[in-house]
Amino acid sequence: MRCKECGEGARDETLRYCENCGAKMPPPPPPGAIRRTTTGVGAVTTGRTRSTAAARAIPARDEAEDTDPGLHAAALPKAPPYDGPVWLAHVPGHSPSVVGVGLLALALVLFIFGGVGSFWSLVVVIGGWLVTARELREAGQRHALVDWVPDSLLQPAVPALFSVVVAALALRMLGLGVTPMLWLGGAALLGYDQYRKVYAGPKGWSRLFEPRALLRGTAPVALVGVALCLLSLFLTWVPTGTTRSAGPVPLAPAELRVVDAPIPSDDFLYNLTEESYDKGWDQSFSVAMELLLLGVLGLMALRPEVPRPEWLRFAPIGVVALGLVWTLVNGGLLLGPVLFLVGLAAMGFAAVYGAFTREA
Repeated sequence: MRCKECGEGARDETLRYCENCGAKMPPPPPPGAIRRTTTGVGAVTTGRTRSTAAARAIPARDEAEDTDPGLHAAALPKAPPYDGPVWLAHVPGHSPSVVGVGLLALALVLFIFGGVGSFWSLVVVIGGWLVTARELREAGQRHALVDWVPDSLLQPAVPALFSVVVAALALRMLGLGVTPMLWLGGAALLGYDQYRKVYAGPKGWSRLFEPRALLRGTAPVALVGVALCLLSLFLTWVPTGTTRSAGPVPLAPAELRVVDAPIPSDDFLYNLTEESYDKGWDQSFSVAMELLLLGVLGLMALRPEVPRPEWLRFAPIGVVALGLVWTLVNGGLLLGPVLFLVGLAAMGFAAVYGAFTREA
């Protein structure tokens, strides 16, 4: 506190008159008030003399903190800029798997759930939703549609199995057209992305499987057998049904009749009311049989050191038996079923040899 007349600083703030000139000193600040000084440091006044309690120095408040809100925004941390591929810049999670799921969803919409059947369409929808949730969670992004999904449903096995199912469905939809290309593109993106994330690496599934094992021993025989079975599904299994009419011709005289007039099997209105199965893919449970055949190759590709139940070595024989029953129920004496049986015979030889010659 300084005198207003001579400017002399008072040693004791309790004095009412200046010790130098005798002028009246200004009243002391109330207790607890911050006294500003020229050095930018304020002291908290307590009403006590300096001899009894020393004042505590605190930093002066910067006026710019209240007047310039832009400083707060500049102080916030910013996310690092995206430096990946340009075509993934605006994709959720910047994930190729999300793009693949989008292509599969577009293929389902274009085919109105008729390409792979209602059941497998539902499997693709649920599996694609789970894969998208996993990709967003791995990227640290949040969305109301996937945030509530529990972590137990987002294990690495989910995208791995989903990629296998999508690949099998893409093989079933193989052909010329927009929809087959969408299936093929979606399966390729999923397989490429999930191979890097789930299969490759020291902690990936590559520690469990060895694809080169399919080229040793009797495994190549089973590999050729599976290839023949899958090829046979593209061939004719059941002759295309035709309906013949021997009734009168509409809008014609009653005596005019047409005998044995076949209705063309490619008639759109006819196909809406009459089912005409032709290829092996059109038979019931064809995709399930395909997955079983691929599962046999997966069992044969397991590394020897991977623990497994003892009964699992007889699983390929069970798949061959199911394939034989399925062929007898759905096939006829045509090229497709015959070729399928040839493939089953090759698989059966490799399955029996592997089951009964395995070392205990």
